[in-house]
Amino acid sequence: MKYILYSILFVMIMGCKSKENETTSKNTSPVEEGKFFISKEQWEKNNMKLVSVKEKQFPTTIKVTGKIDVPPKNKVVLTAKMGGFVKSIPMLVGDKVHKGQRLVTLESQKFVAMQQEYLETKKEINYLKSEFKRQKLLFDENITSERNYLKAKRDFEVAQTKLVSLQKQLQMINIRVGELDDDSIASFTGVYAPISGSVTKIKAVTGSYISSADEILEIVDNNHLHLELSVFEKDALKLKIGQEISFIVPEQSLQKYKAKVHLIGKSINDNRTVDVHAHIEEEQKDFFLAGMFIEAVIKVDNKNIYALPETAIAEVEGESFALILDKSVNEGYWFQKEKVTLGSTFEGFAELKDTTLKTESKFLEKGVFNLLIE
Repeated sequence: MKYILYSILFVMIMGCKSKENETTSKNTSPVEEGKFFISKEQWEKNNMKLVSVKEKQFPTTIKVTGKIDVPPKNKVVLTAKMGGFVKSIPMLVGDKVHKGQRLVTLESQKFVAMQQEYLETKKEINYLKSEFKRQKLLFDENITSERNYLKAKRDFEVAQTKLVSLQKQLQMINIRVGELDDDSIASFTGVYAPISGSVTKIKAVTGSYISSADEILEIVDNNHLHLELSVFEKDALKLKIGQEISFIVPEQSLQKYKAKVHLIGKSINDNRTVDVHAHIEEEQKDFFLAGMFIEAVIKVDNKNIYALPETAIAEVEGESFALILDKSVNEGYWFQKEKVTLGSTFEGFAELKDTTLKTESKFLEKGVFNLLIE
């Protein structure tokens, strides 16, 4: 009895499955391997378009790295000509400074000693000058010996040399000797900005001792920003002055900026690269700071190639594919998956290295990846 019941149930289940299969076969169409169907409703809803293979002029490029920099004369590291204690340093990183502005005040007993020695030498030289003239007159009249005359001359000349030396040393630490007298001796002096620009580094604090070898702060004038690029030796012969450069600051954004090759190095560096100096377009300079790392592409030549928009190509499992229009029917469009071999990319287009693709063929402009992975 159980056997009969199982047999009846089996027949009923198989009958239901048969009907389901019939229903399914009536409502769907068989899809061939590598072919995809898009209904007209989907087409219009997603604003889909067809594109063709186009012949375009692509540049031959060199990919390089580098940084944004300024000429050596536009970057200054401020140091003290003579050591002292920092009495004041009112600057902050980012502050604008102008040439001749006092940035740091230093204090030291050495400054007092040098001014004292200068004034003493200046006073002594007046006596030595008079004594030299007197000895010369006596020597000319054979009243004194040549030895006394020569000693007076030597003492006067040594004092003159010492006075000039002290004067130069005081000028180096920005003490005006022309205004110096017994009442104006000071224990401090200033360090002044040699260029106009912005403070980019501060390496000293109030109260610290600064020697002549220590860096106090750095000033950069960003009015002459440029690119410093490193080009590998194998690409050096492709370079020419005036070539266009497209570059980005990857840490900032992927926005592209423009520059031009201005100078090309005449020697190979130890790392087998050539230095290239490039000028940034003037209106773009406000976006940058000296020291920014950049990635650049130098356009060295042009070539005519066949290309498709990058949106019409999708990469699946390491291979690139496009969907080529197979046929158009009342219900929609049929596309055939086509493997493509790509070259370089430029301004939203990808180079096609396939010579078999016809220029009159039509390709799906967008949505290729989503269709391929469904």
